[in-house]
Amino acid sequence: MKLVFDSFIWLSFFKNESTSGKIKALLEDDANQIFSTSANIYEVYYRLSEDSGKADLLVALSFIKDNSQILPIDEYLAILAAELRLKYHLSAIDAFTYAAAKQLNARLVTGDKDFSKLDDVIMI
Repeated sequence: MKLVFDSFIWLSFFKNESTSGKIKALLEDDANQIFSTSANIYEVYYRLSEDSGKADLLVALSFIKDNSQILPIDEYLAILAAELRLKYHLSAIDAFTYAAAKQLNARLVTGDKDFSKLDDVIMI
């Protein structure tokens, strides 16, 4: 199954929160193709930098790149994200992530309640 992990999921995993076991199971399931956006890389780096040293940041980013395909933000994704942001009142990074899921016909994996009423979302 195609899955797009948002920043919330990566941060929960790296902070070893209660959902990290479920996230690990999704990562280890060979039937899953995991994606993230370059906007998620930005947000994870920024959020982890508040609590972690440079070495830990680089390990986290390397883990994301090794375990997901990173989608760049191109013109098509940017326009789709803008449309979704306007329609659903999402933050910019959330809109990019949701747009990536829509573009790939994938399901968005998150724990962010801003997505709870949207289609094709797996809430963890």
